[in-house]
Amino acid sequence: MPSTPIPADASLAGLAARLRALREGAQPRRSQTAAAGHIGVSQNKISRAESGLFLLEPSQVDRLARWYGASPDERRQLVEWAKALKPGRVDSRLIFQRGTNHFQERIRRMEESAAVVRSYQPAMVIGSLQTKAYARAVFGRRPAAEAAAAVESRLSRSRMMFEDPSRTWVLIQTEGSLTWNLGGAAVMVEQLEHLLMVSELPNVHLGVVSLATVLDFAAPHGFHIYDAQAVQIGTKTATALTSDRRDLDVYEQLFGKLEAAASFGAAARERISEVRTRFEEFATR
Repeated sequence: MPSTPIPADASLAGLAARLRALREGAQPRRSQTAAAGHIGVSQNKISRAESGLFLLEPSQVDRLARWYGASPDERRQLVEWAKALKPGRVDSRLIFQRGTNHFQERIRRMEESAAVVRSYQPAMVIGSLQTKAYARAVFGRRPAAEAAAAVESRLSRSRMMFEDPSRTWVLIQTEGSLTWNLGGAAVMVEQLEHLLMVSELPNVHLGVVSLATVLDFAAPHGFHIYDAQAVQIGTKTATALTSDRRDLDVYEQLFGKLEAAASFGAAARERISEVRTRFEEFATR
């Protein structure tokens, strides 16, 4: 069959659409039932994979694309997408051995693949919201080359908010995370001004959980949910990417509680402005 165009950006929806289009365009045309039998899964999994609700293994994507008659270039691209979207546990020792920027790039690819990114951080500014100076402070103890690459990767994640208005970001910070003086008062003033600017973007919903808000639950560590497919969980010693439905249910429920507790829009900007004013006072002393 003729070679089909390869979409520019990997996404779960894009992978689903391409697999469906390849199956329907195959000669002879393949049914979902036949596709399921070809790779040894249920027809329901093929249906969910073509709807963006289930991620096939990279090897399964390769077998399907080959069976559908995809070009070698497209097969290779689709397998790369499936690998980039595939979650798995990454121990912090492995991150340090490969370089922090290696893992930052993996997170960037996860964010690129999602239509909706939901993030929460209780102790620092969310990575995709960080300024260059703030990110430098975060990675300041790394070797210079590694730190520079990690900072650039983090900034490329930030640029996605401005360059792709079709992607939705729901980002929640605690007020305490904004008062953590990382890098000095001047760095914090710039960072908080950046948050105020980003919060005005139509595709970004930035929430702040105020110190005055009384809560009946705890959310002690940060996490990021990519669509309804995977969650990244970060601790001091390890970072995990999991698509286990049980884990996703836990973090989606927790994020719902955080959304209910957070202030958004003008109320959030008021909290951020108040913290910025305090840091401005520190900077002039």
